[in-house]
Amino acid sequence: MKKVIIISKGDINQSPTINNYLSSFSSLGFDTHCICSISTGNANFEGVKIHEIGFGGSRNPLIKLRNYNRFGKAAIKTINQIGVDSETIIWIARIDTAICFGNRFKSYKSILSLHELHDEYPIWKYVTKRVISSYDTIVYNEINRANIARVWYKLSTTPLVIPNKPNTHPLKRNITLKDEKLQKTISEVKKEKKIILYQGSLLKDRNIDPLVKASSKFSDEYVLVLMGKDSDNRINDFRKINPDIVHIPWVTPPDHLYITSHAHIGVAFYDFDCLNSIYCAPNKIWEYSGFGIPMIGQNIPGLINTVEANRAGLCIDIDDENEIVSAINSINNNYQEYADNSSTFYNSVDFKAKVKHAIEDIN
Repeated sequence: MKKVIIISKGDINQSPTINNYLSSFSSLGFDTHCICSISTGNANFEGVKIHEIGFGGSRNPLIKLRNYNRFGKAAIKTINQIGVDSETIIWIARIDTAICFGNRFKSYKSILSLHELHDEYPIWKYVTKRVISSYDTIVYNEINRANIARVWYKLSTTPLVIPNKPNTHPLKRNITLKDEKLQKTISEVKKEKKIILYQGSLLKDRNIDPLVKASSKFSDEYVLVLMGKDSDNRINDFRKINPDIVHIPWVTPPDHLYITSHAHIGVAFYDFDCLNSIYCAPNKIWEYSGFGIPMIGQNIPGLINTVEANRAGLCIDIDDENEIVSAINSINNNYQEYADNSSTFYNSVDFKAKVKHAIEDIN
C-alpha cells in the first residue's frame, strides 16, 4: 500500500482544503499520515493517522518565527518514526508549511500544493521561488493561478489544478443541525422566508452594505444570513439598514455545510484588491453547488469562468445595490434552471480522480 504523508502547519480543521485532501487519500486506499500542529473540531478522518506536533501560530513575531524552525524539526523526526520508502509521497500543504523545510524534500517523491498567489506579500513570493523547484509536482486550486505561477517561477510545466471541491459532500438539502440553538434559529427563519446566505469575511474592508440594502427590499420573501466572525462589530450597523438579518458566527468545517444546506441563494463576493482575489478559488462555490444552490458572485474571472460560465448563477458588480436586486429577481424567476445547472457544475469535477492523478503522476 502506497504511503502518503501530508504535512500542514497549524490546525488542519481550519482548512476545508486540507480536509478534502485527507479524506481523498484515505478513500483512495493510501496509507495516510497527517503531520500537523493540532487537530480540533468534529472532523472524522477515517483511516488517517493524525500526528499532532504543536508549534502552530503565535501573535508574538519572535515565537512565530521560532515555531517555523521547531515545527520543521519535529515534523522530520515524526517522518523518520513513520518510515519512508521509495514509494512514499510527501505532500506539503501551503507555502507557510514549506518554509519550515527549505529544500529538505528534494530527494523525496514530493508534492507542494499552493493555495494562494500571495501577490500582495512579496516575502511569500520570495519563499515560493526559493523552494518550489525542490518538489516533483506543484498543485494549484485554480487554472489562472497555476499559469501565473508558471510565469513567475519560470516553471517548465504548468502546475496541476485541483479545485477546492469537497471530496465528500452531504448533497442533501435542509440537513438537521447538530447545534440545537442554531437549528432553532434556522427553523424559525424558514417558517416564512427563504435564506440568502453570505459566508465569508465581515471585516470593514469587505463592502457588504449594498447586499444588506438589497436584501431589505425582499424582506417579505427572503432573509439575509451573514455567516462569519464579526471581528469589526459591523452586525449592529447592518441591522440599522435591515433589522431582519441573521448573524451566525464561525462554524468549524465540515459542520458549516449543514447550515449551507438550508440556503436558497448563495453569495460569493470578492474584491479587486489583488490577483489572488480576482482569480479566486473559493470552497464555497462547490459547497453551494453540491446542494444545487444558485449563486450570486462578483464579476471577476475566478467566478465568471466557473459560476457564470456554467449558468449556475450570476456575476455582477457587488457594489451596485440595483444589480444585486436584479440578480435576486432573475434567479427567483428562473430558479429551477439555475439550481439544476448548479448541480451539473458540481458534478463536472472528480476531485478524487485529480488527487489520484497527482500522486500517480510522480515517477
